[in-house]
Amino acid sequence: MPNCDFFACGDDHRLILDHLFETMPCRIFELASEFESEIAEFRSLSDVERRYQINDWSQGQHPTLHLQLYAEGANGNVHFRRDALNPKACKGATYRYSSHGWGLIQLYLESPRNGVLRNSHTNHNSETRARNWATTYPELGDPADWNWAVVNAFSRKLNRFIRKSGVEKQGSRVVLPQAASFFAALPSTDP
Repeated sequence: MPNCDFFACGDDHRLILDHLFETMPCRIFELASEFESEIAEFRSLSDVERRYQINDWSQGQHPTLHLQLYAEGANGNVHFRRDALNPKACKGATYRYSSHGWGLIQLYLESPRNGVLRNSHTNHNSETRARNWATTYPELGDPADWNWAVVNAFSRKLNRFIRKSGVEKQGSRVVLPQAASFFAALPSTDP
C-alpha cells in the first residue's frame, strides 16, 4: 500500500528527513516553489533548514513541507511546470513552479497551526493509475519509463521506517514522539 498517514511534527520531521538523506538514495524536490522562484532541490538537511528558515526543529512551528521524492533507479522523468498565478491573490507574484512525475513519492510533513496538528502523509501513483491517466497528462511522458518495482520498494521502506518510529496510534495513524508530546500537552476536553 503506497499511502501512509501519520502524526509528526518538529523533531519527528527531522528524524524522517535525516533517514532519507542518510540511508535512502533519492533526490528531494519541493512540490511547489516559492513565488517567482525555481523549484528547490534539497541535498542535505541544512538545505531544508535554509530554505524554510528552520533554526530549531524542537519547536515544531516551521512551515508545512510538501516534498517530492525521486528514488534512485526509478528511471522516469521529473517534469517542472511553470504555473501562472493571479497577482491580485498572490501579493503581486505572477508565477511559481511545480514538480510532477508519474513515479514521484509525495511526502507532506504538517506542522501545528492554531493548536491543531493535521496528519502528515506519504503517497505515490500506482503503475495502473499512471497508465490510466497518461493520455490526460502527456507532458509527463510514458509511465512505462518508470521502474515501478523501485518506486514501490522505496515507498514501502519509507513507510515502514515511519511506522516503526511511532510511539502510539490514533486510529489507524501512527504517532511519532514529538507529535505524541504535542497531543499530551493539549488542554483536556473532559467535562
